[in-house]
Amino acid sequence: MNREIIMTALFNTLTAPPLVFAFTADTTTGSAELANVSDATGLMVGMPVAGDGVPAEAVIATLTPTVTLSLPADADRTATPLLQGFQTTSRRLRDAAAEQDMPALYLVELNELHPYRGSAAPLLVELNTEAWIYTKVGAEENATPAAMLNTLIDCIERALYPPSDHAGGRRQNLGLHGVQYCRIEGEVQKDPGHSAQLAMAVIPIKIAVAQHIDTYAYP
Repeated sequence: MNREIIMTALFNTLTAPPLVFAFTADTTTGSAELANVSDATGLMVGMPVAGDGVPAEAVIATLTPTVTLSLPADADRTATPLLQGFQTTSRRLRDAAAEQDMPALYLVELNELHPYRGSAAPLLVELNTEAWIYTKVGAEENATPAAMLNTLIDCIERALYPPSDHAGGRRQNLGLHGVQYCRIEGEVQKDPGHSAQLAMAVIPIKIAVAQHIDTYAYP
């Protein structure tokens, strides 16, 4: 087993489109339409977007017939770099109160469970991790505190539960030999931030790995 390869693969899975997706587009002051979008394949309705010319708290509103935002652009820009999803990602947990680029995702490694080896059956070690999410609630009085939090949790769930036509089936193995499964397991803790402007969630992720099998990416 190679723990670092496993954790790197999990982090890459949690920071792949649509959770993190960079693209460019043209913005026009007062218009919600994004023109000349460089790549829309990773865009998802409801996901937050940030960048020059895009107002704070804007999300993708539509994908067809044109890509539009929930709020009109506040500046004219040509081929401006934009980022959908998590603006900050790291494997090192940081102080949410000091974090400026939201939403943020942190992958935190926790304990390991090694069962008793009393038989010839393959030994499965459980690696426990947590995905910590921080996002701003928004200053609008009518904003729903948990709305953006729910969208981001949905995306993480989607990343860890592939569609039925996925090459590895519905079981997420992170594309690694020796990984039996990687899934959300346990209580998802949520603080929508009703009394503040910061919402957070902690998502428990369990990985089962065969201890004495080499860890490597499938071709």
